[in-house]
Amino acid sequence: MWPYPQIDAVAVAAIVVDRRGTRILDEGLGGIAIANDLARLDDPLCATVICDAPIWETAGKAAQIPPNPQLLAGGGALHRADTIEALAEMAGLPSENLAGTAAEYNDAVRFNRLQTLLPERSTRSGIPRRIETPPFFAIPICAAITNTMGGVAIDRHGRVKRPDGSPIAGLYAAGGATGGLEGGGAFGYVGGLVKACVFGLRAAEHIAARPG
Repeated sequence: MWPYPQIDAVAVAAIVVDRRGTRILDEGLGGIAIANDLARLDDPLCATVICDAPIWETAGKAAQIPPNPQLLAGGGALHRADTIEALAEMAGLPSENLAGTAAEYNDAVRFNRLQTLLPERSTRSGIPRRIETPPFFAIPICAAITNTMGGVAIDRHGRVKRPDGSPIAGLYAAGGATGGLEGGGAFGYVGGLVKACVFGLRAAEHIAARPG
């Protein structure tokens, strides 16, 4: 889905599984980390978000352009069923595996044992919610790209750096062409426009201050 509706809030509140019906990442790290993890997979189209009615009615309506009710209008797929097993069949997932994954996750949330899950579940970007109230929903997802998180190395003035760290005279970069500020599960997200505005201005100021 690009650029909207966003599934981030739903994924953070629920679980993300692969074609085996098994959790594959730490949903609690947030939408950017989830997108990065999905993009690294050998099968980046294998992921599905599994949630229940309370999550769909709250987190599903939380985004600026929310998936509930915008998902279907945006061309996305939404499976709905009254049991996890029936949901798995609709979504093409192994019903026994998905039911086991959901049960294990629900127990970990209920008894505050998130650290025992594999992958471990954090709470950095949101509180996990149990998936137990029908109807249940399955949403196939993939990573969406609005700007790259890698590029040429620059200094604080936006000057492009050589491998040894020295600046290349007269060569500047800004925005999505630059790297080093974001990307990866443990790093933040500032966005291509912010990088363009900040380093475009920094580069312009540095150029204007040069003699001649």
